[in-house]
Amino acid sequence: MRTTHRFVRYSLSVALGAAATVAALATSPASADSGWWYSTNGGAKGRFIAAGDKTTACDIKRDGYLALVQILTINNSLLYRVADTKVDGKCTTKGASYFDLQDGATYKIEVCTVKRGGRPVNCSSTHQFTA
Repeated sequence: MRTTHRFVRYSLSVALGAAATVAALATSPASADSGWWYSTNGGAKGRFIAAGDKTTACDIKRDGYLALVQILTINNSLLYRVADTKVDGKCTTKGASYFDLQDGATYKIEVCTVKRGGRPVNCSSTHQFTA
């Protein structure tokens, strides 16, 4: 069977393209950003970003509740909370100086609403991310 140069060049370019894609995926953090998650009533949103260990809570609905983001271990033990107490279009963010997560470890995020002095309610399901 005779192989043409065009076929060899095409096969090589496909293989190199696939290798570059795999390399890019392998060097990217798995879930360095948890993405935005919302309380079940839509009154709060929150996220975690690994760069600087930034946890953000946003109160996005004038309903008398505060926004509360909870960071949990993989076994659902509470590590820390970040609350946003104002519905002003701004969010509250705490960084590594507040709580430094172990790089590469898996954690969970949960977004809730809460009344002052009350228990968290309207919590999202927990979502895993990698710090």
